[in-house]
Amino acid sequence: MTQADGQLPLNRQNDCGFRLFNLEQADFPILVSVPHSGRDYPTAILENLRIPPHELLRLEDRYADRLIAPALAQGIPAIIANRARAWIDLNRSVEELDPAMVSGWDNSPRPVGSAKMRGGLGLVPRRLMQSGDIWKSPFGISDIRQRIETYHSPYHESISAQLARLRDRFGVALLVDIHSMPPLVPVAGHRPHIVIGDRFGQSAASIYSEMLIERLKQAGMPVALNHPYPGDYILRRHADVRRNVHAIQIEIDRTLYLDSELREPSAGLESTAAIISEMLALLIDLLGGTAMSLAAE
Repeated sequence: MTQADGQLPLNRQNDCGFRLFNLEQADFPILVSVPHSGRDYPTAILENLRIPPHELLRLEDRYADRLIAPALAQGIPAIIANRARAWIDLNRSVEELDPAMVSGWDNSPRPVGSAKMRGGLGLVPRRLMQSGDIWKSPFGISDIRQRIETYHSPYHESISAQLARLRDRFGVALLVDIHSMPPLVPVAGHRPHIVIGDRFGQSAASIYSEMLIERLKQAGMPVALNHPYPGDYILRRHADVRRNVHAIQIEIDRTLYLDSELREPSAGLESTAAIISEMLALLIDLLGGTAMSLAAE
């Protein structure tokens, strides 16, 4: 398995395992993050697998990066992971490193952990439902630290720096974290195809989620707010509502744009990408109003 095949308009690629788009001009007070669509699997993890490699695809937000290709073409800034989530999860804190994943631990304090870590989906995923343990043996602590220093930390530092620039320029900044989800089980006959997450109002002013929900309902798209995906570490780390830096998560049902096996893009990719572009355009309109009102104060 290798990295993506050139379907996106490349702006700038670094050696840290992610790509940066449209950061130089930054004509909009918005930054899009796609942390789980990476399809670059380093040899070090493939050689340590105890499950068939194709099962790692279930960890991916498969081809979620292609959902924002039209937005990138319009100049919206973005940061997109190349490296697979199996290498290290960008939506987890370093405090969610599962000790069972590490050999050679020194006297450093061990992370506190979280429910997701204990369930096998920590900083380095340990197990998959229906597949069991992913790895033949733990990884060395120096290996894990290198992944953090050369990939996890630079990704988040890039987000922080860009949000600070946007906030300074426009008076407001919004991070939109794009994910995809397996089809949800219907509850009372309702099965959302899109879930908007703002950590129950903690990571963004309510107007952004409320307006997205209303627009999607008007378009006949089944949608939910915060259930079952309110957003995780990326929103917690980068949102600072008091400083007018907001962050929301958008989860898209994979059946909207992937084939029946949820592996390759389907005919629905274009229409789903159009929905994402419309949502981003709405957010930009709302942010413009916010920025203007701040300037007038």
